[in-house]
Amino acid sequence: MKLLATIKPEDVDGNSPAFDYTTFKPRTAVRAIVFDDTKVALIRVGKQGYYMLPGGGVENEEIITGLRREILEELGCEIEITGELGSVVTYMDRWSKKQTDYGYVAKKIGDAAGIARTAFESSEGHEIVWAAKLAEAIRLVETATPQNRDGKLVRTRDLLLLRAVMPHK
Repeated sequence: MKLLATIKPEDVDGNSPAFDYTTFKPRTAVRAIVFDDTKVALIRVGKQGYYMLPGGGVENEEIITGLRREILEELGCEIEITGELGSVVTYMDRWSKKQTDYGYVAKKIGDAAGIARTAFESSEGHEIVWAAKLAEAIRLVETATPQNRDGKLVRTRDLLLLRAVMPHK
C-alpha cells in the first residue's frame, strides 16, 4: 500500500520536545472511511475535542480481519471494503509508538448492532457521529480543536485519509 505521509509530533506542535524515534515500538493499525449512502462515520472524542476515523490496532490477525473487527466494535456494523487509500505512519509520543495506519474505503452493510467500547474509549468520551457527506466529515475533522498532541496527530492523519478518498468516490 502506498505511503501517504509520515507525521511526527513536531509537525503538529511547535512546542514538542525532541524524541528519540528509534526507541518507539511499531504498531499496526487500520482505519476506514465508512459510508452509509452519503453519510460518513466519525468517532467524536469528546474529552479531547476532536473527531477521528473508526479503526484501531491489529491484534495478531490479518489487516482486513482487524479492520472488520474494529468497525464492528466501534460502529456496530459489518462493512464491505470498496477501496484502499494508502498508509500513514504516525509517531505517537504519548504511547512511544510508531503507528502505521492502513486506510480503506468501505460501505456499511445492514443495521447497526451494539458497540464494544474499551474503558479508555469510554473515559475519553467516544461517540459515533454520522456526517451528512464527505465534505462535512472533512470540515468536522478540520475545524476541531484538539486539546492534546494525540488529537493533533490524529486530526492530521485522518485529514490525509479523508482527502485521499476523493478519487475513490
